Amino acid sequence: MPHFLAPSITLPSLPFISGEYEFAYEAKCRVDSHQSLILVRFKKDDTLQNDSSGDEFSHNEFFLRKVERLNKNDSIVKCEKSSKSQPTGIIKNALKALMDQQSNQHLITHNLNNNSPRQNLQSPFFKSVQHFLDFSQKYPQKCLIEVGFGSGRHLLHLAQSNPHLMCIGIEIHSPSIEQILRQIELLGLTNLYIIHTDARILLEILPPCIALGIYVHFPVPWNKKPHRRVFCKAFLEESLRVLDDNALLHLRSDDEIYFRDALDLALSHKHINLQVQKNHKNAIVSKYEARWERQNKDIFDLKIFKTTTQGQDSCIKSAKNTQNTEKTFIFDKILRKNLDNYTNFPYKKIAKDWFLHIDNVYYAKDVYVLALCFGDFNQPQNKFLQISFDTSYSTHYVGGNPIPTKAAYKAHRHLMEFLSVDSKDKE
Repeated sequence: MPHFLAPSITLPSLPFISGEYEFAYEAKCRVDSHQSLILVRFKKDDTLQNDSSGDEFSHNEFFLRKVERLNKNDSIVKCEKSSKSQPTGIIKNALKALMDQQSNQHLITHNLNNNSPRQNLQSPFFKSVQHFLDFSQKYPQKCLIEVGFGSGRHLLHLAQSNPHLMCIGIEIHSPSIEQILRQIELLGLTNLYIIHTDARILLEILPPCIALGIYVHFPVPWNKKPHRRVFCKAFLEESLRVLDDNALLHLRSDDEIYFRDALDLALSHKHINLQVQKNHKNAIVSKYEARWERQNKDIFDLKIFKTTTQGQDSCIKSAKNTQNTEKTFIFDKILRKNLDNYTNFPYKKIAKDWFLHIDNVYYAKDVYVLALCFGDFNQPQNKFLQISFDTSYSTHYVGGNPIPTKAAYKAHRHLMEFLSVDSKDKE
């Protein structure tokens, strides 16, 4: 990740504006004074937006982390990954602006030179999951979805071959995302959108019967940790809900254990049709598949076709699911003393189908930042919640609201109870 290293790091008086960036405040870690978070606001268009709008502005914010490394006698400033929602080039330029303020010191090292075009790319085809919350209103046409597209060869082929359909690529590997966004621009595609998220989270919020195909090609096997696999019971159920009648869920893998486990999951469903193939040639060969072919490895295909009966059941379930995902993240009247007096971090709450983990608290005068991990055990979300008792800032999730899954909403409601209920009433 982008960073710079120096014997010591001195920040300018905050807030500080440099070009397109405002460095708003430095929030110190409560349990480790040698760590802090620096809130950076990135300017879009010609003016910095006012923070009073809350969530709309929060998408243009991110944190840098400053660490004094006592064991190495130096200090480092780097991107805080959990808040990153901007292209890498934007993060690097923010770090450069801070690095330039260290002119009286001898820098040890940095990796901030030579932004590639893809690192600076701010693509209209790179979307947040929140963009798809009102999917049916925005996109009347059917779609195709690929989970973990890697080099993007198959996904680009889907988009080029189906110009009348919207294609969605889901990936968590940032270099792969930056690469395919550049290819979308070069090829002039207008029907392909890219999302950086867990596939199960996106599928949960999508409406029913809108996909003609969902493709999972060569996922990480995780044979020693099968709970980390993307192809699991919950993923299969959500895929069948999102797929249209007779539409396809396609798993392609070189790992026979993974393939057989997925087949067993599929066989547990009553209303599906299955097609199994071995060493079937695809029209598009990914770089991973080409590698397996050179090694004479077997390739397994599991094609699951959703039947009409399954589709009717899915639509009924979806009506209930939509009611849950339309919940908003409301901020109750938070008591400042709950933040000032509570020191037993990390705080953990584990329920049957959700969890909440408050890793730490950071503070800067009248602004507090909670480092959070919450939601579903297999689909955790990491967010920073900014809580302000100063009208100059708002209380909101930095980088945008969490994905409104049922588990995330339950965790949020518990967090608000934890922060707003008087400690005497908690006994």
